[in-house]
Amino acid sequence: MKAKFNIFVPKKVKKSLLRIPMPWRERISNVVELLQYDQFLGEKMVGKLEGKRKIRVWPYRIVYMTDKKAKVIVILEISHRGNVSYD
Repeated sequence: MKAKFNIFVPKKVKKSLLRIPMPWRERISNVVELLQYDQFLGEKMVGKLEGKRKIRVWPYRIVYMTDKKAKVIVILEISHRGNVSYD
């Protein structure tokens, strides 16, 4: 069995999640829960975002990074695909 990671969701990300309609919010929450067991679920990002990963839960994207030593996954952004800023 794979090691379980803790998920950290900053306050601003929680607020943006509450603005997402319920059917998609539930799907996003399910995917975030799966990250606890498989932090490599998402695709690697390149360029200035190297070291971060993204998962598509159409029409939304979850951008996150993993701290393997602390066993923590930090959700950086959950946003509609057209609104993700990638900063």
